[in-house]
Amino acid sequence: MFIRVHPWPFIFFLASVALFWAPLHQLASLSLNDQRYTHIILIPVISAVVMYLERRKIFSRMVFRPGVGLPFLSASLMLYGLLALRFVHLSTNYALSAVMLAIVLVWVAGFAVCYGVQSFKAAIFPLLFLLLLVPVPFDVMDKIISLLQRGSSEATYTLFTLAGVPMFRDGFRFELPGIGIEVAAECSSIHSAWALFITGLLVAHMFLKSIWTRICLSVLTVPIAMFTNAVRIVTLWFLGTHVDPRFMFGPLHRHGGILFSLISLSILLAFLGVLRKMDPRYQHPRSAGAPN
Repeated sequence: MFIRVHPWPFIFFLASVALFWAPLHQLASLSLNDQRYTHIILIPVISAVVMYLERRKIFSRMVFRPGVGLPFLSASLMLYGLLALRFVHLSTNYALSAVMLAIVLVWVAGFAVCYGVQSFKAAIFPLLFLLLLVPVPFDVMDKIISLLQRGSSEATYTLFTLAGVPMFRDGFRFELPGIGIEVAAECSSIHSAWALFITGLLVAHMFLKSIWTRICLSVLTVPIAMFTNAVRIVTLWFLGTHVDPRFMFGPLHRHGGILFSLISLSILLAFLGVLRKMDPRYQHPRSAGAPN
């Protein structure tokens, strides 16, 4: 059914996968083998689901006008060719990121060619969402993890201080009664931070109208992830020292991310409610029936 209704996009998709097979395979291997990039493999699925849910708005006015997006498509393909043929020399750290950016631009331009400007404007969110396929360079990812470590450490220190727990702190390490803990890179909440950031983007797109409220909610996901990670650390320490030491290394430590993610989601939804009230473009129920 899809092939019959959308033959040109289907042909374009198959041709692009064949052309970009090597970098796409490299990206899939990175996502499957590096815990810092596990979110990437879900990005095209999420984008496709959003596009399907909004299919009436997106495809109701589709017009096949190749001339509209062809300059953009040609420029994107030229950029990919320069990168793939190594006419532009980049370090290994940035090579895959640059190539994937070119691929995403080709797909976005191809959508504009196949469906026209109106459908392109209606699908701007799921198309821009594909930019998350561009892997963050390794050195930048290390800086992000370091930022999450520092934020989680500060939030942990604040919670221990408010609880009146005596401690000695040395950077990311805390010497506490019963046991010492360290906010290591593996405990930086990078996975939950990515998941919460993606969730924030989707929630903001669905329930907020203005650009500034959407940006605000997306940015708030970072401190929310830091705070939730601190709550997880303090909770594990409390359970490990007052209930059972096995809590420090048990299933709650290794697989408790879903439980604490519910805390993050609850805080995110609370901020969503506040931002909806502040959003000038959101039509509240009380004013829905008011005369113009």
